[in-house]
Amino acid sequence: MQLRNAMLTAALTLIATAAFGQKFIQLEKANRARTEKFYAGDELTYRFKGDPVWRHSLITDVRMDSQRVAFDGRFWAISDIEAVRLEYPSLVRASGPMLMIFGASWAGFSLIGAVFDNYPLTAQTAIISSTGVVVGFGLKQLFKHRNVRLNERRRLRAVEIPVSLPLRPSH
Repeated sequence: MQLRNAMLTAALTLIATAAFGQKFIQLEKANRARTEKFYAGDELTYRFKGDPVWRHSLITDVRMDSQRVAFDGRFWAISDIEAVRLEYPSLVRASGPMLMIFGASWAGFSLIGAVFDNYPLTAQTAIISSTGVVVGFGLKQLFKHRNVRLNERRRLRAVEIPVSLPLRPSH
């Protein structure tokens, strides 16, 4: 019985020391509880201070103690990042192309109907199809992405949440 407890305690100790914590950087906004998290393994589009070029890299590691993040294996200070580019939710991003497809489909089916079924082409048909294409293109351009400039109200911070298994003493 004692041997089994000792082996179980040893196994749990090894698992607890081998367990890794969650490492991520988070975008915090002042007076907001909700944050945007970027984990190791996620891709991030960012711009360094004084550099006009946007970079798109894979987050490979995060160091909380030195507030550094590794992009493609090379560590950079989080304070060197000036801005982050975020994607809108997928439904908002997809609405523009869906409206453009709707407008083009309306025009195409109307033309097919006019050729094969004597469907009359009217100004209303042209208005519906062109409105779908123009509004869809506008939405696609408007909701492409949003840039978040980092300042005193918006900041990036490295966070590590350690994972440990609580060990109960045996009686």
